Amino acid sequence: MVDTSQYGASYIAAEANSDQAGTLYIDFSEDNFNTVAFSAAIPTTSQTTPTATNPFVQGTYAYNAQAHIALLARYVRVRYVNGSTAQTHFQLSHRFTQA
Repeated sequence: MVDTSQYGASYIAAEANSDQAGTLYIDFSEDNFNTVAFSAAIPTTSQTTPTATNPFVQGTYAYNAQAHIALLARYVRVRYVNGSTAQTHFQLSHRFTQA
């Protein structure tokens, strides 16, 4: 988990790109131990053509999940759970923002 108090941010933006389906999770905790205050689950959706927010989908990254969520607790983590088929291409990113 990342301590968000050091960033002065209000939101977390996360994105997962894969060639197979899966689910992007954003977990929040107040104590950085085991209490999850909130967990968002965003399943990937199939994309066949590039978009302005995800130009990498043709061929390599056919599935995408994006989230922009207000920070709900002091600690946060971004994780991804594979679907039933193992992927060969995968990209996961996050950033903290003010808006």
